[in-house]
Amino acid sequence: MHIQKTAGTTIVDLAKKYYGSTNITSHSDCMRRPPSEFVSMPFVSGHFGFHYASFLMEGRYNFTFLRDPAERILSLYYFSKSRNPKEYLLYRMARENDIDSFLSLAIEEPNVKATIWNHQTWQLAHGFSKQDNRSILKFTDEEMLTLALKHLEAFDHIGFTETFEEDKCVVLTALGMPVESKSMRSNVTKGKPLLKDLPNSTMRLLDRLTELDREMYHTALARREV
Repeated sequence: MHIQKTAGTTIVDLAKKYYGSTNITSHSDCMRRPPSEFVSMPFVSGHFGFHYASFLMEGRYNFTFLRDPAERILSLYYFSKSRNPKEYLLYRMARENDIDSFLSLAIEEPNVKATIWNHQTWQLAHGFSKQDNRSILKFTDEEMLTLALKHLEAFDHIGFTETFEEDKCVVLTALGMPVESKSMRSNVTKGKPLLKDLPNSTMRLLDRLTELDREMYHTALARREV
């Protein structure tokens, strides 16, 4: 389950080398087609949520990666600014707005909210899925967080962007794939400022956008350390 900007592309690129491109789903595949079409696919990955993933999890090794919530949003913003604004609304909004204006819109604009506001919690609670079309607006904060924490337990491994090399080895070994010794990172966002260098106004907005994500992220980290 590939949550955007959590280092998932690197794992997918390694999997392509092992399984072959025809045996791996693309993001667009999962956006257009139901999970039932991928039951026999050896490696399934996409920006879908837990509800979509749940139709494919039985009998498989299941994993996802999380990232410090503020860092994830910052990376997503600067990544989106570098993309074609005609491709997605998110890209256009990033190109047309400075970081504070963009974050403010993410709080107010429903079409952007599902991609930014507590996005990791949303994806783990339910997430993008055309199987029942429940939107993020149909969940209370408490329901989203409760479901996300429950669904963490359904995965064989929860990795973290911050400990990527260690988690990469765990995942590749579990899948029977060769573990490459050299470090590799795909789709890395360049030109992103450090959180410590951001003004207080930006940090306050990031805090508003990640309240549930921070609790879920730190709970997942604490479980890892037990």
